[in-house]
Amino acid sequence: MELASIYSVQMDYIQSLVRYQREGFVYGFYQGKTFYSVFQPIVDRAGKVLAFEGLVRIWDDQGNSVNPGDYFSSMPPGDAANVVATLLCGKLHSINLAHTVYRHSKLFINVSPSVFTLLANHRQSIEHLMHRLRCLRLVSDQIVYEITEFEETDLEGILQGKAYLEEYGIVTALDDYGARYSTRKRALKIRAPYLKIDRSYVGDENFVREAVAVARSIGAKTIAEGIETREQFEMCRESGVDYFQGYWIAKPMTSQRLQRYQPLAL
Repeated sequence: MELASIYSVQMDYIQSLVRYQREGFVYGFYQGKTFYSVFQPIVDRAGKVLAFEGLVRIWDDQGNSVNPGDYFSSMPPGDAANVVATLLCGKLHSINLAHTVYRHSKLFINVSPSVFTLLANHRQSIEHLMHRLRCLRLVSDQIVYEITEFEETDLEGILQGKAYLEEYGIVTALDDYGARYSTRKRALKIRAPYLKIDRSYVGDENFVREAVAVARSIGAKTIAEGIETREQFEMCRESGVDYFQGYWIAKPMTSQRLQRYQPLAL
Protein backbone atom coordinates (compact mmCIF):
# COMPACT_ATOMS: atom_id res chain seq x y z
CA MET A 1 0.00 0.00 0.00
CA GLU A 2 1.25 3.47 -0.89
CA LEU A 3 1.36 5.68 2.16
CA ALA A 4 -0.30 8.49 0.19
CA SER A 5 -3.42 6.35 -0.25
CA ILE A 6 -3.90 5.87 3.50
CA TYR A 7 -5.27 9.38 3.82
CA SER A 8 -7.01 10.34 0.60
CA VAL A 9 -10.07 12.35 -0.29
CA GLN A 10 -11.46 9.46 -2.30
CA MET A 11 -11.10 6.74 0.33
CA ASP A 12 -10.53 7.04 4.05
CA TYR A 13 -8.93 3.66 4.64
CA ILE A 14 -8.48 4.26 8.35
CA GLN A 15 -12.18 5.01 8.82
CA SER A 16 -13.02 1.62 7.30
CA LEU A 17 -11.23 -0.05 10.24
CA VAL A 18 -13.42 1.65 12.86
CA ARG A 19 -16.23 -0.27 14.56
CA TYR A 20 -18.99 1.39 16.57
CA GLN A 21 -20.29 0.61 20.06
CA ARG A 22 -23.06 2.10 22.16
CA GLU A 23 -23.05 5.81 23.05
CA GLY A 24 -20.88 6.65 20.02
CA PHE A 25 -17.72 5.02 21.36
CA VAL A 26 -15.56 3.09 18.92
CA TYR A 27 -12.87 0.44 18.65
CA GLY A 28 -10.68 -0.65 15.75
CA PHE A 29 -10.05 -3.90 13.92
CA TYR A 30 -6.91 -4.38 11.82
CA GLN A 31 -5.00 -7.46 10.67
CA GLY A 32 -6.81 -9.75 13.10
CA LYS A 33 -6.28 -7.52 16.13
CA THR A 34 -8.74 -5.38 18.06
CA PHE A 35 -7.74 -1.92 19.33
CA TYR A 36 -9.40 -0.10 22.24
CA SER A 37 -8.81 3.38 23.64
CA VAL A 38 -7.97 4.15 27.24
CA PHE A 39 -7.20 7.60 28.63
CA GLN A 40 -4.83 8.79 31.34
CA PRO A 41 -5.14 12.35 32.70
CA ILE A 42 -2.31 14.88 32.67
CA VAL A 43 -2.84 17.40 35.46
CA ASP A 44 -1.27 20.62 36.68
CA ARG A 45 0.34 21.28 40.06
CA ALA A 46 -3.08 21.71 41.70
CA GLY A 47 -4.67 18.65 40.09
CA LYS A 48 -6.62 20.44 37.35
CA VAL A 49 -6.81 18.47 34.10
CA LEU A 50 -4.75 19.82 31.23
CA ALA A 51 -5.18 16.86 28.90
CA PHE A 52 -5.63 13.15 28.49
CA GLU A 53 -3.12 10.88 26.81
CA GLY A 54 -4.80 8.42 24.49
CA LEU A 55 -3.34 4.96 25.04
CA VAL A 56 -4.22 1.74 23.26
CA ARG A 57 -5.08 -1.75 24.47
CA ILE A 58 -4.69 -4.51 21.88
CA TRP A 59 -6.19 -8.00 21.77
CA ASP A 60 -5.44 -10.76 19.26
CA ASP A 61 -8.01 -13.03 17.59
CA GLN A 62 -7.63 -15.55 20.42
CA GLY A 63 -8.59 -12.98 23.05
CA ASN A 64 -5.05 -12.60 24.36
CA SER A 65 -3.69 -9.21 25.40
CA VAL A 66 -0.89 -7.86 23.18
CA ASN A 67 1.68 -5.48 24.66
CA PRO A 68 1.39 -2.24 22.62
CA GLY A 69 5.12 -1.49 22.95
CA ASP A 70 6.05 -4.91 21.63
CA TYR A 71 3.46 -4.66 18.86
CA PHE A 72 4.71 -1.35 17.47
CA SER A 73 8.40 -2.10 17.96
CA SER A 74 8.01 -5.36 16.01
CA MET A 75 7.19 -3.44 12.82
CA PRO A 76 9.75 -1.61 10.68
CA PRO A 77 9.40 2.17 11.26
CA GLY A 78 8.46 2.96 7.65
CA ASP A 79 6.17 -0.03 7.23
CA ALA A 80 2.64 0.75 6.04
CA ALA A 81 1.18 -1.37 8.87
CA ASN A 82 2.99 0.82 11.40
CA VAL A 83 1.49 3.97 9.88
CA VAL A 84 -2.00 2.46 9.60
CA ALA A 85 -2.01 1.24 13.21
CA THR A 86 -0.71 4.60 14.49
CA LEU A 87 -3.34 6.56 12.57
CA LEU A 88 -6.07 4.14 13.61
CA CYS A 89 -5.22 4.63 17.29
CA GLY A 90 -5.25 8.40 16.86
CA LYS A 91 -8.65 8.26 15.21
CA LEU A 92 -10.09 6.03 17.94
CA HIS A 93 -8.80 8.33 20.69
CA SER A 94 -10.21 11.43 18.96
CA ILE A 95 -13.66 9.95 18.40
CA ASN A 96 -13.90 8.50 21.88
CA LEU A 97 -12.77 11.66 23.67
CA ALA A 98 -15.25 13.68 21.60
CA HIS A 99 -18.08 11.58 23.06
CA THR A 100 -17.19 12.30 26.68
CA VAL A 101 -17.70 15.21 29.06
CA TYR A 102 -14.00 16.01 28.57
CA ARG A 103 -14.37 16.72 24.87
CA HIS A 104 -12.84 20.19 25.30
CA SER A 105 -9.62 18.93 26.92
CA LYS A 106 -6.34 18.51 25.08
CA LEU A 107 -5.57 15.06 23.69
CA PHE A 108 -2.01 13.70 23.56
CA ILE A 109 -1.52 11.05 20.87
CA ASN A 110 1.60 8.92 20.31
CA VAL A 111 2.79 9.27 16.73
CA SER A 112 5.51 7.30 14.98
CA PRO A 113 8.17 9.07 12.87
CA SER A 114 6.64 7.58 9.72
CA VAL A 115 3.45 9.57 10.28
CA PHE A 116 5.39 12.84 10.47
CA THR A 117 7.08 11.92 7.20
CA LEU A 118 3.69 11.19 5.66
CA LEU A 119 2.37 14.56 6.79
CA ALA A 120 5.50 16.29 5.49
CA ASN A 121 5.24 14.77 2.01
CA HIS A 122 1.48 14.64 1.55
CA ARG A 123 -0.06 17.94 2.59
CA GLN A 124 -3.57 16.66 1.85
CA SER A 125 -3.18 14.32 4.82
CA ILE A 126 -3.30 17.30 7.19
CA GLU A 127 -6.29 18.75 5.34
CA HIS A 128 -8.07 15.45 5.77
CA LEU A 129 -7.18 15.40 9.47
CA MET A 130 -8.60 18.91 9.90
CA HIS A 131 -11.83 17.82 8.21
CA ARG A 132 -12.22 14.88 10.57
CA LEU A 133 -11.60 17.07 13.63
CA ARG A 134 -14.29 19.50 12.45
CA CYS A 135 -16.72 16.61 12.05
CA LEU A 136 -16.08 15.69 15.69
CA ARG A 137 -16.41 19.35 16.75
CA LEU A 138 -12.83 19.30 18.01
CA VAL A 139 -10.35 22.08 17.31
CA SER A 140 -6.78 21.66 16.19
CA ASP A 141 -5.16 23.23 19.25
CA GLN A 142 -6.60 20.41 21.38
CA ILE A 143 -4.33 17.90 19.65
CA VAL A 144 -0.76 17.26 20.80
CA TYR A 145 1.27 14.70 18.85
CA GLU A 146 3.82 12.92 21.01
CA ILE A 147 7.01 12.20 19.07
CA THR A 148 8.11 8.68 19.98
CA GLU A 149 11.72 7.46 19.78
CA PHE A 150 13.30 7.65 16.34
CA GLU A 151 16.58 7.29 14.50
CA GLU A 152 18.56 10.37 13.47
CA THR A 153 17.70 9.70 9.81
CA ASP A 154 14.02 10.47 10.61
CA LEU A 155 14.78 13.94 12.00
CA GLU A 156 14.29 15.93 8.79
CA GLY A 157 10.87 14.41 8.11
CA ILE A 158 9.79 14.97 11.70
CA LEU A 159 10.83 18.61 11.66
CA GLN A 160 9.03 19.23 8.36
CA GLY A 161 5.88 17.43 9.51
CA LYS A 162 6.00 19.31 12.81
CA ALA A 163 6.25 22.64 10.97
CA TYR A 164 3.27 21.85 8.76
CA LEU A 165 1.17 20.75 11.74
CA GLU A 166 1.97 23.97 13.59
CA GLU A 167 0.54 25.94 10.66
CA TYR A 168 -2.79 24.30 11.47
CA GLY A 169 -2.50 24.72 15.24
CA ILE A 170 -1.41 21.18 16.17
CA VAL A 171 1.64 21.10 18.44
CA THR A 172 4.02 18.36 19.56
CA ALA A 173 5.55 16.82 22.67
CA LEU A 174 8.90 15.06 22.89
CA ASP A 175 8.15 11.77 24.62
CA ASP A 176 10.33 9.81 27.07
CA TYR A 177 12.96 12.50 27.63
CA GLY A 178 16.09 10.83 28.99
CA ALA A 179 15.44 7.42 27.41
CA ARG A 180 17.66 6.21 24.55
CA TYR A 181 17.39 8.69 21.66
CA SER A 182 15.36 11.31 23.53
CA THR A 183 18.33 13.42 24.58
CA ARG A 184 19.05 17.05 25.41
CA LYS A 185 20.58 17.51 21.95
CA ARG A 186 17.42 16.24 20.32
CA ALA A 187 15.17 18.36 22.54
CA LEU A 188 17.08 21.48 21.47
CA LYS A 189 16.73 20.51 17.79
CA ILE A 190 13.02 19.70 17.85
CA ARG A 191 11.95 22.43 20.30
CA ALA A 192 8.60 20.82 21.01
CA PRO A 193 6.26 22.85 23.26
CA TYR A 194 6.03 19.93 25.72
CA LEU A 195 8.85 17.83 27.16
CA LYS A 196 7.75 14.57 28.79
CA ILE A 197 10.25 13.31 31.37
CA ASP A 198 10.62 9.54 31.15
CA ARG A 199 9.16 7.58 34.06
CA SER A 200 12.54 6.06 34.91
CA TYR A 201 13.83 9.50 35.96
CA VAL A 202 10.98 10.96 38.02
CA GLY A 203 12.78 9.91 41.22
CA ASP A 204 16.08 11.54 40.20
CA GLU A 205 15.97 15.12 41.43
CA ASN A 206 19.13 16.22 39.60
CA PHE A 207 17.86 14.86 36.29
CA VAL A 208 14.41 16.40 36.76
CA ARG A 209 15.91 19.83 37.47
CA GLU A 210 18.14 19.53 34.40
CA ALA A 211 15.12 18.58 32.28
CA VAL A 212 13.17 21.58 33.59
CA ALA A 213 16.10 23.85 32.71
CA VAL A 214 16.29 22.43 29.17
CA ALA A 215 12.55 22.88 28.70
CA ARG A 216 12.62 26.47 29.91
CA SER A 217 15.50 27.28 27.57
CA ILE A 218 13.27 26.43 24.58
CA GLY A 219 10.02 27.77 26.05
CA ALA A 220 8.55 24.31 26.67
CA LYS A 221 6.42 22.95 29.49
CA THR A 222 7.49 19.80 31.34
CA ILE A 223 5.36 16.73 32.07
CA ALA A 224 6.58 14.10 34.52
CA GLU A 225 5.41 10.66 33.43
CA GLY A 226 4.94 7.61 35.61
CA ILE A 227 4.26 9.37 38.91
CA GLU A 228 3.49 6.51 41.30
CA THR A 229 3.99 8.05 44.76
CA ARG A 230 3.31 11.30 46.57
CA GLU A 231 7.05 11.64 47.15
CA GLN A 232 7.75 11.59 43.41
CA PHE A 233 5.01 14.12 42.80
CA GLU A 234 6.21 16.51 45.48
CA MET A 235 9.85 16.28 44.43
CA CYS A 236 8.97 16.95 40.78
CA ARG A 237 6.67 19.81 41.74
CA GLU A 238 9.34 21.40 43.91
CA SER A 239 11.82 20.95 41.05
CA GLY A 240 9.67 23.07 38.77
CA VAL A 241 7.76 20.47 36.72
CA ASP A 242 4.58 21.91 35.22
CA TYR A 243 2.34 18.87 34.70
CA PHE A 244 2.04 15.31 35.99
CA GLN A 245 0.86 11.92 34.78
CA GLY A 246 0.89 8.49 36.40
CA TYR A 247 -0.87 5.85 38.48
CA TRP A 248 -0.70 7.96 41.65
CA ILE A 249 -2.87 10.54 39.90
CA ALA A 250 -5.10 8.15 37.95
CA LYS A 251 -4.77 4.88 36.07
CA PRO A 252 -5.70 4.73 32.36
CA MET A 253 -9.47 4.42 32.02
CA THR A 254 -11.89 3.35 29.33
CA SER A 255 -14.06 5.87 27.51
CA GLN A 256 -17.04 4.82 29.61
CA ARG A 257 -15.14 5.32 32.88
CA LEU A 258 -13.83 8.65 31.66
CA GLN A 259 -17.40 9.91 31.67
CA ARG A 260 -17.47 9.48 35.48
CA TYR A 261 -13.92 10.61 36.25
CA GLN A 262 -13.60 13.32 38.89
CA PRO A 263 -10.06 14.81 39.34
CA LEU A 264 -8.76 15.06 42.89
CA ALA A 265 -7.27 18.29 44.21
CA LEU A 266 -3.53 17.89 44.80
